[in-house]
Amino acid sequence: MSDTFIREVDEDLRQKQLSSLWKKYGKIVIGIAVGLVLVVAGRSLYIYSVESKYNEQATAYSQALKLNNSEISKALDPVMASDVDGYQIIAAFKKVELALAAEDKLGAIAILDQFIATSSVDQIYKDIANIQAVIIEIDTAPVDNIRARLSLILDGGSTFQYLAAELLGLSELKNGEIEAAKTRLQTLIENVDAPVTIKSRAEQYLSVVE
Repeated sequence: MSDTFIREVDEDLRQKQLSSLWKKYGKIVIGIAVGLVLVVAGRSLYIYSVESKYNEQATAYSQALKLNNSEISKALDPVMASDVDGYQIIAAFKKVELALAAEDKLGAIAILDQFIATSSVDQIYKDIANIQAVIIEIDTAPVDNIRARLSLILDGGSTFQYLAAELLGLSELKNGEIEAAKTRLQTLIENVDAPVTIKSRAEQYLSVVE
């Protein structure tokens, strides 16, 4: 039995184990991202709650949700383009939800990229959009794409730097950059400020390759 064949079998097993771990934890990570969206959007909505333009966008958003699924996304475009931060956010992520429900991952990522490029919201909301985009494309995107998306979050002291490090480490594992992934995940595990849940997942990812 050749060394090449053994390496191929090992790599196949590793990818299956990583896929199994991601299926186990992916929904949790997505839930975290969605929960953060609701929290931060809620803050913005509260700030605007006494202004007339808030009421206009609230009405437009509510009316859009009464339409058929195929019509909702288009109806949310002007809400997403408004200058009410909270409704920019929830409209964008509702459109992403609809795209994913229709199994249109490319469409969902395009919506997130549009939101990141054109919205007037604070950077923290754009960080969440980049995290969500990474979660959507982590199984298919080259690691350089993932690294580029997460670079500002990793280097800028963002609230989401530990989640970004986890996702980049997972992408590196999936793309065969084993040593880089091991170093990143081990650093994450040893970081006293990193959340316990993220450290625990990092340890399980490492267990696949050690």
